[in-house]
Amino acid sequence: MSRIAYTLWIVVVAILLLLSVPYLLRMLGVIFVPSGISVWRQLTVFQWVGAGIGIYAVIYNILPRQSALRNNLLWFETFTHEFTHTVVAITLLREVHSFHAEKSSGVITSSGRIDWLRPVVSLAPYCLPIYTYPLLTLRSMMDFHGLWIFDIIIGMTIAFHVVNFWKDTSPRQPDINQHPFVFSYLYILTALCINLAIIWVAFFPHYNVFTSLWRLLCAQWGNLIAVFQWIF
Repeated sequence: MSRIAYTLWIVVVAILLLLSVPYLLRMLGVIFVPSGISVWRQLTVFQWVGAGIGIYAVIYNILPRQSALRNNLLWFETFTHEFTHTVVAITLLREVHSFHAEKSSGVITSSGRIDWLRPVVSLAPYCLPIYTYPLLTLRSMMDFHGLWIFDIIIGMTIAFHVVNFWKDTSPRQPDINQHPFVFSYLYILTALCINLAIIWVAFFPHYNVFTSLWRLLCAQWGNLIAVFQWIF
């Protein structure tokens, strides 16, 4: 992409980050700085998600190195990385030519006419918890006493994404270093804040992933109006 395109991207992403952070901090404050209610009582909303995160962490660390299960998990991490590229490419109407995933490396090739959408595809695995959002969508349609089991599974997908993010988000990654570092990391940081704001609020009582997304959009719009009122 041209330098002008990257500059416009940076401006848009920076604005999104600035509009999202106040809302995210406010939502975190609802749990960690409650009025008249203990923090531990508030955190019970996330107890089964936390259990799922803990279960995945234990499984990940006790799997013997060089075992079939460990190697299959490593392959699945690579598969998920490339699968996320593929899903986003298809969503943006790009043509996918090939898909390849091994235990330690993978690649997809795609093409499209809109070049300025290329970063959305290349940075997708670092920004999109590909299994968490479909499960959150299904969760919003459920109402049964065993929902805690579903929350454990969602927690495991969150942990899976965090582990992959920690391992893959490196300046040596071609997905990242094919763009200016300032842009790549600003884009990833903004996506993380938005994801956290949506997923965090999705577990609040009487909320789901759709109402959480809507609340974030409304907050961003309200913050944008407030900025314009302050300027003018």
